[in-house]
Amino acid sequence: MNEFITKNKFRIPSIPGWARKPQSLIIGVVAIIAIFTFAFLFFNRGSDTVVDKPTIKIGKSYEIIARTKEKQKTTGRFTLTITDAQFADSILVQGKRARPVKGKLFLIVNMEITNPHKVQLYAFPVDLFRFIREDGQKFAPSVHQGTVLVRPVATKKNNVAFVVLPDEKKFKIEVGDINKAKETLEINF
Repeated sequence: MNEFITKNKFRIPSIPGWARKPQSLIIGVVAIIAIFTFAFLFFNRGSDTVVDKPTIKIGKSYEIIARTKEKQKTTGRFTLTITDAQFADSILVQGKRARPVKGKLFLIVNMEITNPHKVQLYAFPVDLFRFIREDGQKFAPSVHQGTVLVRPVATKKNNVAFVVLPDEKKFKIEVGDINKAKETLEINF
């Protein structure tokens, strides 16, 4: 065989010396696992899970006007149910991660919008919610999902978020269609 290798200049690669020792192989495998674990944790640190952030169940329903994609009113009505509210360090908005400025949190208001009609209609949650500050100033949601398509005879989950201070525990949110009577929802953590 050596004659074949010499004539054809074919060499079988040798295994490096460090790889022949069991201790070195174990250290190499542990190092590779550590690198993959670090990479996984680094890239998943902005996951959707809210850890150690309180959630308040609400379960309050409102009737809102169903609209066309162009925001035109229809004769149809939706039931908008605010399911809960929670604090979060980030929120996923149209596939992208949004974070509040340093030292603040998001107050996320989660909802379900039910379309009982046999045609798809739209809702615009950004126009339905106003955060009322202690001095009476009203603010539209800081973060929202935009135009919400609600399929025929279906329910769509959605949310809006307001930037708040971490030590705030009591909030007032105005809910209702523009130019219509609104209800004030109080959220206390």
